[in-house]
Amino acid sequence: MVFTVGLRINRLWKVNKWLPVLGSLPKMLRELEADPELGLLDSRFAVSGRVIMAVQYWRSEDHLERYAHSQAHAHRGFWKWFNRNVKSNGDVGLWHELYQVPKGAYETSYINMPPYGLARATKEKEAARTDPDDHDHEHA
Repeated sequence: MVFTVGLRINRLWKVNKWLPVLGSLPKMLRELEADPELGLLDSRFAVSGRVIMAVQYWRSEDHLERYAHSQAHAHRGFWKWFNRNVKSNGDVGLWHELYQVPKGAYETSYINMPPYGLARATKEKEAARTDPDDHDHEHA
């Protein structure tokens, strides 16, 4: 399962609102990486202007739901803080998207790369180096 989650800094001067939101992402990821049983397989950050996003690969939607609603993990406390301090005031935008990816219904292609992203999450083997000019020609 692929889960994208992110934030948009809507009001740059409201540092006291967006900095705690931004800081919560690495905190949660450290917690998830420290305990593989929670279900996170791999994650990556991406930044585009005022949007910061994490692409996450999860073992299942059930694992994600259990983590998100657990009283014992960081997400629940963050969500309570967000609802008390930011909620709908417009200072920081939050979003997430969830994609179900059936086993075998994906393809990865990496050249000159270590396992990364989906390949790392699914433990695919490193792609062999290919050269488009290096192919066999049949002769008649």
